[in-house]
Amino acid sequence: MATATPGDAPERAAGVAVALAVAVVAISTAAPAIRLTPPLRPEAVACLRVSVTTLALAVLTLPATARALRLLIASPREAKLTLLAGLCLAAHFEAWIASLWMTSVVRSVALVTTQPLWAGLLARAVGDEAPRRIYLGALVAVAGTVIMAAEPGALAGGSWRGDLLALSGALTAAVHLAIGRHVHARLGDALPVEGYFVIMNLVAALALWAVVFARGVAVTPAQTGAGATALLAILWLGLIPGVIGHGLLNWSVRRVPVHTVAMAVMLEPVGAAGIAWLALGESVAPREGLGALVLLAGVGLGLPRRRP
Repeated sequence: MATATPGDAPERAAGVAVALAVAVVAISTAAPAIRLTPPLRPEAVACLRVSVTTLALAVLTLPATARALRLLIASPREAKLTLLAGLCLAAHFEAWIASLWMTSVVRSVALVTTQPLWAGLLARAVGDEAPRRIYLGALVAVAGTVIMAAEPGALAGGSWRGDLLALSGALTAAVHLAIGRHVHARLGDALPVEGYFVIMNLVAALALWAVVFARGVAVTPAQTGAGATALLAILWLGLIPGVIGHGLLNWSVRRVPVHTVAMAVMLEPVGAAGIAWLALGESVAPREGLGALVLLAGVGLGLPRRRP
């Protein structure tokens, strides 16, 4: 077995830093890419995006997915929880993607980034360990949301509906992650993380397909008139943020404290707003920018810290 050398730690830290930087850039492209998907409807975008990610990950992690599936079949309670987590993931994508039809990129991404706060509040509600400052962080985040909502014309323009959808996307993401942590705690290292992630995405994809068919939402290019730009945006969403971005975040969280990864993810609204400005010409209103910064400060305040 190879032994660690003094130079290993700096090299490992540099590797994680690069991985996190690439991950943040990758996930920051998601919201601007969604702007390129019309005439597809939000339900279709969510469905196709998750389907692309699921197929790509299944091919890359087939042995791990097979092991995870066998273990869940032998564990009915955890299998039911995994189904519930997948449904929450589907709700997250539908709500957040729909929010981008109604509100600005910076508002949508900043609000959906509050997910760690909701996860912490949920943990305390069920009696799990979570920092008490989560309450202060939540109050600061609410203040930031109020500042964004005070932007002239925000209420009259209906962007508050998009804000609520983005918040519900954060809530459902927090629930699906909380369920996932519980399942992993019950099954331990026997459950491959990659395989579990594929199964959860598969459940989400099937749920979103059911929504699409139930609502009669058009999906194919012939039905929607979607051109190459929209279709390439779907592929981009599924592969770049979905596989590369979240894959690198999952890889990093096993090598550095969770709060380090969470702090890196908080850069997503900045990256998304910058890309939307450069590529789409979407500017950030002054109060939106200030409110987003206050909101993100609240999220940072509520994140767990590494114990000395």
